[in-house]
Amino acid sequence: MTTLKELYAAHFYEAASYHAQRVKLLQNPNLREYDEDGYETCTHAAMCAEMFITGKVIEHNPSDAVPSKSLRTRNRESIALSALQDNDVNKVDINALVSLQMCGAAEMLKKYIDIEKEHFKNDNLGETLNSIRHYAKLLIDERNDVLHRHYMHTQSIRPATAFSYLCQYVDAVYGDNSMEHQYFTGTYSRDSSALTELLEHYLSAAFDKSVTVSHNTYRKQIRRIARSYTKLMQRKQYPHISVFVDIAICPKCHNHAFLIKRTEAIATYWTGEPNNSVSVLELFNPSGESEETLRCPVCRLEWKDDVLRLYQDIGKIKCIKSDIHPNDLGHEFRSYLACM
Repeated sequence: MTTLKELYAAHFYEAASYHAQRVKLLQNPNLREYDEDGYETCTHAAMCAEMFITGKVIEHNPSDAVPSKSLRTRNRESIALSALQDNDVNKVDINALVSLQMCGAAEMLKKYIDIEKEHFKNDNLGETLNSIRHYAKLLIDERNDVLHRHYMHTQSIRPATAFSYLCQYVDAVYGDNSMEHQYFTGTYSRDSSALTELLEHYLSAAFDKSVTVSHNTYRKQIRRIARSYTKLMQRKQYPHISVFVDIAICPKCHNHAFLIKRTEAIATYWTGEPNNSVSVLELFNPSGESEETLRCPVCRLEWKDDVLRLYQDIGKIKCIKSDIHPNDLGHEFRSYLACM
């Protein structure tokens, strides 16, 4: 059976395979995507290597994938990663996992090489692993030049060639019938995404129904939502801001939860030629804050945009009462409970 950390690692292997597919497309001169100057090829090749290395480190020990300082200062991330290592599905925090701040590429690459040298304990593979390190670092450094300095060393080896060499050395270590071969040839696939499967494991785990559900539990959450709204409006940062709350059913414990919907700004854009095409109204949050947040006071589930979108592959959040003003939430919730 696949462990939780293997599922989380598979999320990065999916990303590696996607970037490998892009490298293939970009090297075909008969396709519109053909990348003549090599800039986009370099970016995808480096991302393929980086996602593969990250997956390997996570598969060994998820906590190794983030800076140790981060684990000391951010308890939520520490608990989420420990849950993966311990295979404790009840403590899985998808929200934390989708937004983890990973180690830098250079540190991750060093960890990967150390892990694999220890795993294989084969001196003959040491040189091959060092070659993987060399070409992965070359691609990542060139990618950084492209992204941050809009420049690539034209006298150095072409990105497509470096990626080809990297794939050969990966095959030399793992074999051309291995999963690793699939990651680097863009042929790795799953019936459902790894994160979706991880979310399904979390939701299917039994919830401790002995937890006491009190009115005070909900009052605290309602006050928290109202306070956040008041502070937000006092800033007067966004003139078109709107916040509404839905009373919903928690997909984990099936108690009542609150879906907070926040929009900070509105804008319009043309779908085609300016002044001669349909104009579309767009709602967005320039602050980067989540547009939707689902909070359950009972099981303490808190999902933001990324996880809510992920959940759409599994089911739909059941809403009982919609578009409630934050200051009216207490009254509306009490009224709803009285009518049950």
